Amino acid sequence: MKFAFESSMTGMPWGGSEELWCRAAQRLAEAGHRISVNSKWWPTVPARLLELERLGARLWQRDRRSAPAWLGPLVGAVRAIRPAEADGERWLDRERPDLVHVSLAIHVDPIRCAAGCRRRGIPYAVLVQCASSHHQLHPSLLDAARENYASAEKVWVVSDENRRKIETLLGMRLMNVEQVDNPSAVSRETAPTWPTTDELSLACVGRIHFASKGQDLLVDVLGRPKWRSRPLSVVLYGQDQGNRRQLEGLIAAERLERTIRLGGYVDDPMTIWSRHHGLLLPSRFEGAAIAVVEAMMAHRPVISTDVGRNRELVDEGEAGFIAAAPTADLLDEALERAWAQRDRWRELGLRAGRDVRERFPVDPIGDHVARIGRLVGLEPVDDRAERFASIGSSELPVRT
Repeated sequence: MKFAFESSMTGMPWGGSEELWCRAAQRLAEAGHRISVNSKWWPTVPARLLELERLGARLWQRDRRSAPAWLGPLVGAVRAIRPAEADGERWLDRERPDLVHVSLAIHVDPIRCAAGCRRRGIPYAVLVQCASSHHQLHPSLLDAARENYASAEKVWVVSDENRRKIETLLGMRLMNVEQVDNPSAVSRETAPTWPTTDELSLACVGRIHFASKGQDLLVDVLGRPKWRSRPLSVVLYGQDQGNRRQLEGLIAAERLERTIRLGGYVDDPMTIWSRHHGLLLPSRFEGAAIAVVEAMMAHRPVISTDVGRNRELVDEGEAGFIAAAPTADLLDEALERAWAQRDRWRELGLRAGRDVRERFPVDPIGDHVARIGRLVGLEPVDDRAERFASIGSSELPVRT
């Protein structure tokens, strides 16, 4: 069978929102299915897409900058990336997939291929990685958005809170919604460990982006007199998505250089959790923060806000502490509750590790492959495909 995957992500070349669809596509390719990918053009192709290409996937890139005429044949000879035809519907005609899997970085992103799929009788499903009340549709787009969501074979969401926000945005109930899980880069087999440093240290893990990750709230809270006098430090890990300079300026203006430091992007999350006692994530909105799941898998307590899936995963006072809303005062209160129980952080981390393993599937990628397969009546063609496409995924190996 042929499966087409379309990603709406435009803010950066790659991110956690891309892992589920891409790794599901990889498993389908390994099982012998044909794969086509439609994504935004970047000067450097993300490594995950190169892995798919090596497995035979055809890559189509939108918004691609035109190369000089003399360079065109050379580029085509080196890489089999399809050109700007990906911007329209021609890639559907060229590929003729049995199913299109659309991944939206946020719920207001356009489902580009929906109308074209309906005209051609091609089923499509939509994976929504994040929803926010701060992002609204223009009234002129409402009818099309309603039809695009309602006509999908499935709308996959990563938290029930996100489902409610999407339905509020559309002003309608969706009968085709199913909740899914993103993969974690921290193995379920990770043994409990604990940093040996005397000073308590928290990690804030997420791209440097005030509108979503709320690092400015963290500076506001830690700049208050009581926190200045306490032996607590925070290191922020993540790529810049537009606010690093502002963050550095705020830290300097508040003279918090000894309390708040920037750690850059770290590829292996266990490098982070070998150094820190817990996660502090002041997000203004989320889908299902992978950083929360990975911190819990690493047996660390979580201090975060009541957005996305956080409340579903983190039991207040037992596995972490949840601010009722993403404001500086409420975050301060949650951090104060955590500080009052700082002698129990290791115990809370152990509880977090147990809880996330009970509430999180063994193989979310295999589960998603099974969902995709069910939409087209996929029959396993061999033992390998059966492992990847069977409904029961409890026997699948853990892939991290």
